[in-house]
Amino acid sequence: MEIAYSLASSFSIDSVTVGFFDGCHLGHSKLLSVLTSYPGSSGIITFDTHPQKVLSLAPIKLINTTDERLNLLQMVPVDWLGVLTFDENFAHQSAKEFISLLYDSLKCKRLILGYDSCIGKEKQNDTHVLRSLGKSFDIEIIRVPPYHIGEVVVSSKVIRQFLIEGNLELAKRFLGRPYKLSGIITKGSGIGSTLGFPTINLRVEESLLPFGVYACEVLYEGTIRLGIMNLGTAPTFGRESLCLEAHIFSFSQNLYGEKVSIIPRKFLRKEQKFQSQEALTKAIEQDILHAQNFFNYEERG
Repeated sequence: MEIAYSLASSFSIDSVTVGFFDGCHLGHSKLLSVLTSYPGSSGIITFDTHPQKVLSLAPIKLINTTDERLNLLQMVPVDWLGVLTFDENFAHQSAKEFISLLYDSLKCKRLILGYDSCIGKEKQNDTHVLRSLGKSFDIEIIRVPPYHIGEVVVSSKVIRQFLIEGNLELAKRFLGRPYKLSGIITKGSGIGSTLGFPTINLRVEESLLPFGVYACEVLYEGTIRLGIMNLGTAPTFGRESLCLEAHIFSFSQNLYGEKVSIIPRKFLRKEQKFQSQEALTKAIEQDILHAQNFFNYEERG
C-alpha cells in the first residue's frame, strides 16, 4: 500500500472511496468490500481532521485517534491510501471540482460512496446529480446502501452514542470488534503504587465514555492481561487533566514508554471523590473484586 498526503500521486487508481471512517465499523467494512470487489487498483481517501471540526462550531468527540484510524485503514487490502488535509480551502471545493480533481490526479474510473456521503461545499448527496457530474469525467458513481444490524443503520454517530451511554456491548457489536483506547504509557504521580495498586497511565485527549471505573483488558505485545481502569480526573487528588489509569492484576513490569491498548469491558462505578485514602483503598479493593467476579463469570460462560 502506498500512503500519500496529497493527490499528487504517481498511481492511477481505478476505484476510489472517500470518507473520514471514524470507528472503521461494520458499515465501513461493507463499503470497503464493495470497493475492493471491482477489478483494477483501489484506493481510499480520508482526512486528517473531521469535517465537522472545520465546518461547524458544534464540538465532536471521535471514536478513534488519528493513529488508530489510519492503522485500521492500512489493514484494508487496497493499493493506495490518501490522507488529505481538510481545511477551509478544501471545504470550499464544489462537488464538480472534487470529482474533477479525482480524474486529473488519480485517473479515477469509479467513485464508491456510502449511503449518506455528500460531496463538495454544496454537501451534494443527490445520487442522480453526482452521477451526472461523474459522467462528464467518465467516472462511474456507485452508491452503497446502508448496513443494518436489526433495524438500526450502522454508523459512526450511532456508535458514538452507544459509547456516551457506556453501552460497550452494542458498541462492540456495531464496530465488529471491542472498543479500545491505545497510547504510550507515561509516568504518573505514583499514588496508585503508594496505595498498593500500581497503575499504568495513558494520556487521552478526549473520551466518549462516561468517567468511572471499569473492568478492563490490557493488550501488550500480543498478550491480554486483566485489570481495572479509571477514566477521569481523579478528583480525590485534585487533578484537572483527563487521564486513563489501569491496574493490571498480578503484574509489576515497568512499561514506561511502551504502547498498549486498553479494552474497557464492564462499567463498575462512577468516578467519585473520597474523603480519605483509606476510603479510596477500600473502594479499589471492591472494584478489583467486582472485576474478578465479572471475568470469572464470563470464563464460565
